[in-house]
Amino acid sequence: MKTVAILSHENVAAELSILGDWLNDRQLTFKRYYREQSWSADEILEADFLIVLGSPNSTAVGYQCESAPSEIELTKRFIATGKPYFGICYGAQILAKAIGGEVARREIKNIGFKEFAAKTDVIDSGSWMLWHEDMVLPESIEAVSGAKLHGVDAGAAIAFNKENAWGVQFHPEVDGDALGRMISSIGVAEEKWRPVADAMNADDQAHRARAYELFDLVSGIN
Repeated sequence: MKTVAILSHENVAAELSILGDWLNDRQLTFKRYYREQSWSADEILEADFLIVLGSPNSTAVGYQCESAPSEIELTKRFIATGKPYFGICYGAQILAKAIGGEVARREIKNIGFKEFAAKTDVIDSGSWMLWHEDMVLPESIEAVSGAKLHGVDAGAAIAFNKENAWGVQFHPEVDGDALGRMISSIGVAEEKWRPVADAMNADDQAHRARAYELFDLVSGIN
């Protein structure tokens, strides 16, 4: 049975929601690791699949948080094994830095439940939930040997991979209700996130199907 390591915060962007349902449906054993606690890179490296979730932390030039280098180094070591890696939002930015890409701070946050501009047909282009202040620069991914850019939105790389390591800027792991709890946890007022959550809930069945398809792809279960 495949084992999955999940690295996240304890509370912020930590809810598994749709991702948790997929893990259970695929009968995958998973273990949680938290940024606020000490974690063992060697232990995480024993997992068959690593998922790194979102964060209000930054890897952007001039804004990089103190803990980012340890996650970037973990990601470098994990993807070197050839085992699948999946980074969501901040986890995608960590992956970008690990493979030689660049992350920058946006002037305006990119928020919404929307389609992205597809570069390939590998990943369904939408709709997906975007809520990010930092962004992976598309041209930096295209400059990485062996990396493939699958989509962009508002000047940012939205989906990309290098071999078995995948990153997406959007949040396929949550449904609308979980989104509300996630965004509320960083102090955003309900009137800001409610329209996005309502749009997600209205498209819940199709969004969940897209998410399952994506999880199967990045995990190698397809």
